[in-house]
Amino acid sequence: MLFDVDHELLAAVVGEDNVHLLPAETAARYGFTGEAVEFLAEVGLPDAEEFELSFALPVEFDADLVWDRASREERGWQFPDGVEHVVPVGNFPVNAVTVDPVSGIVYQYTDATKSLIPVHRDLSSLAKTMASFLGYIQAYARVDGEDDDAEYARRKREVGALMDEIQSVDPLPFAHEYSEWVEMFDNLEGGIYT
Repeated sequence: MLFDVDHELLAAVVGEDNVHLLPAETAARYGFTGEAVEFLAEVGLPDAEEFELSFALPVEFDADLVWDRASREERGWQFPDGVEHVVPVGNFPVNAVTVDPVSGIVYQYTDATKSLIPVHRDLSSLAKTMASFLGYIQAYARVDGEDDDAEYARRKREVGALMDEIQSVDPLPFAHEYSEWVEMFDNLEGGIYT
């Protein structure tokens, strides 16, 4: 995994009840292997519905959650080369979030363009980006006597540092103009969530 994210970190940010583990056997039935199985079974997927960030897979295998290339292409969707199926693991505020269980790449399943946009190189990057986003909101505090311009400049620096930390390991969350992370972090910088 790209980032050192553990179950305790996610539970501290979203609460224990909002970190969803998947049995290793179920993860394997979806086609996940290696570190991805371990991540799903031991670390889990975080959930923050108040920000419309909802991630989890049912504990019991559901074959309808294996979205194959052929059936989606019949409906006009475009899949990246080499991706034969994806598994939806949740939702951003607007689009579904899927994972290619073979490569581990996390995609935003974008209705507007009928395409899969790569947004994370692995599940740890999804968890790290979400934990950074929510952690900033939780820790944010206004400074007494700080005017609006100074507060915006401070938020811009702080959010920029978060993005730089993530991008230094995985550039994908902010690489595509339609990645929902771009708008969410822009809103974070603008003070929408704080």
